[in-house]
Amino acid sequence: MISKQVSYDAEISGYIEKNKAKKMKGVKAKELMLWPPVNEIVVDDPPTGKVHFKSLGGITKTFPVQAFAAGQ
Repeated sequence: MISKQVSYDAEISGYIEKNKAKKMKGVKAKELMLWPPVNEIVVDDPPTGKVHFKSLGGITKTFPVQAFAAGQ
């Protein structure tokens, strides 16, 4: 289980490609005392079981894909 605070605007936008959501707007994740925007989400291909969340500020967080499975 992942314990992260996430904030969503009333409207979320971005572009979807294979294994990727990029140029996202409207999603922020708390990191220490800051709320950097999540700019990109990437699922590894070939699959390594990792999901990467990237911000414009250079912060990248990686989590196991199992943490996002139904029932988790």
